[in-house]
Amino acid sequence: MSECYRYLFLHNEKLKSTELFKDSYLQSGLSLYEVVRVVSGKAIFLTEHYSRLCNSAKKIETEIWYSFEQIKSAIQSLITKNDITEGNIKLIFNIKKESRNFYAYFVKHSYPTKSQYENGVRTFIHQAERPTPTAKIYNHKLRSKTNNIIKEANIFEVILLNSLGYVTEGSKSNLFFIKKNTIYTAPDNEVLHGIVRGKVIQIAQKLGIPIVKTSISYDDLPTYDACFLSGTSPMILPINRINSLSFSCNHPVLKQILLEYQQLVQANLNQ
Repeated sequence: MSECYRYLFLHNEKLKSTELFKDSYLQSGLSLYEVVRVVSGKAIFLTEHYSRLCNSAKKIETEIWYSFEQIKSAIQSLITKNDITEGNIKLIFNIKKESRNFYAYFVKHSYPTKSQYENGVRTFIHQAERPTPTAKIYNHKLRSKTNNIIKEANIFEVILLNSLGYVTEGSKSNLFFIKKNTIYTAPDNEVLHGIVRGKVIQIAQKLGIPIVKTSISYDDLPTYDACFLSGTSPMILPINRINSLSFSCNHPVLKQILLEYQQLVQANLNQ
């Protein structure tokens, strides 16, 4: 089943029926992508998503051929033509030797429930790492593997463990740990620079919460009090278990970060 969802998708500047979309479009060549969240009919933090697209392109010595305004217009067209005000839109710049193509479409989303925000979610460790962790490049093999683990183990997310024994990030999210009143996360060069991750770091700095970027050993996980995921779909989501290890979902630092992030989203919507 195709990941392209709803009624219409964009291929370059043309709207087409989702029945015509083929996942194989993305499985050859190289695909730079972003997933943006639509809330109340508006794509939130779009400026940051576009900036990351451009930075990802630079890392592989290419460039994005759509302007910010073109991306904004494409998203608004999808929202209007599909009559959708809440959901996730995937933006893809596919590069082959003989062609360049832009795709934009709604994808099925799985937002956490109220209970999951309150009580946390289960996660599982999987040994894997991205070849280019700081650039958002579509990796069909890793995505398929982690999606299968999530389904078979009935968990919310897979936590990636690199060859050196460090936990880095989730398969579709970034990862933070809390010990006492300090937040810990992987170094910038080991992970994707998530949009929500950046907001968490900004919030911590604003509130005067110490934040340490360091490699986090799997063996040291029991020493942390709490941990959480950040990402476009989960936003700020507590973790209650990593494998058999349990973590608090009521840590005051975690509660502060969640509240401040909600206020940032609302401020962005009001712009």
